[in-house]
This record gives sequence, C-alpha cells and structure tokens, in this order.
Amino acid sequence: VKNDIIHSQINLNTNLQAVAVRISLNKSITLCSIYIPPNYKLGLQELHNLITQLPAPYIIMGDFNAHNPLWGSDKLTDKGKKLEDCMNQNNLCILNDGSSTYLHPGNGSYTCIDVSLTDPAIQCDLAWNVHDDLCGSDHFPIIIEELLPSNNQRNQNWKFNEANWNIFDNLCKETIKEHLF
Repeated sequence: VKNDIIHSQINLNTNLQAVAVRISLNKSITLCSIYIPPNYKLGLQELHNLITQLPAPYIIMGDFNAHNPLWGSDKLTDKGKKLEDCMNQNNLCILNDGSSTYLHPGNGSYTCIDVSLTDPAIQCDLAWNVHDDLCGSDHFPIIIEELLPSNNQRNQNWKFNEANWNIFDNLCKETIKEHLF
C-alpha cells in the first residue's frame, strides 16, 4: 500500500497464507490477499474463520489453486467446490469474468486459478479485468477498479467575477475571424 494512502494492517488468526489491510480512499475497504498451495487440503471452516475476521466491505483475492466453472475453469475440483460452498454460505460474489489468470510454464495451458471475491455491498461498484501481459510471472495481473467517480474528481468551478471579459471578448472575435476567412 502506498504510504500516502490511509491504511492499517489487520492481524489475522489463521493457518492460511493470507494478509489483510484496511484502506481508506473514497470509503474504507478491506483487502485480503491469499495463497492456497496446490496440494493443500482446504477446509471450509478455515475459509469461514478468515472471512469473519475481515471488516466489511471487503475483497478477498488470490491464488486459490482451485478450479470451478463459476470463475472460468473447464473442470470442478474438490477445492473449487469448497470455495463455491464458502461463497454460498457467506453470501460472497465473484468478480471474475471467466478470463484465464494463469499460464502453466510447463505445458502452456491457461487456467483460472486466481479468484476475486467480495461481499455484495460493493460488487456492482467494481470492475475486474486481467492484464494482457504476464509481466514476468506465470500469473496475469488482475486489475480491480472502482466504477464510481472519486471524491477527488470535483466539478470545475469558475470565478466569473474575476474574469477579464474584454480580453475574452477580443479572443473570441479573433478566433471567429480566423475561422471565417
């Protein structure tokens, strides 16, 4: 997290490889990054315990090494089914659009093992995309953007009472004259 963004780390009590931070931009949101190794036997209760520690609204994202057609995989694995059950039990929404997120370096196959989940309160406020360049990794970077305009984007205000209307009038006349002749 950039130093100029207000944030605080959230201490998690879990055996999962996960980190979380609460950031404040337009509003406060919790971001949780997770890695589940390929051969790890994921427990549904482990996921539930992690989710209960995250202040809402939140985004949980990471390499779950889980396959499920819900996020674009062509197969369903046990880990993918557990993640789906967790989503259903905790009312989570998936941001993935079915795009591949991983390029297997050994055989060149593409899969969807990186998953981004959120609570329904902010799902419609977010756009999820996969960057088209691996950037030196075997995972494509995932870009999550807020769709709503930022509070920092203000309408322009003009100080009409401080304008030099004579100069403005002359510039307008010159511009019109240039376009007419």
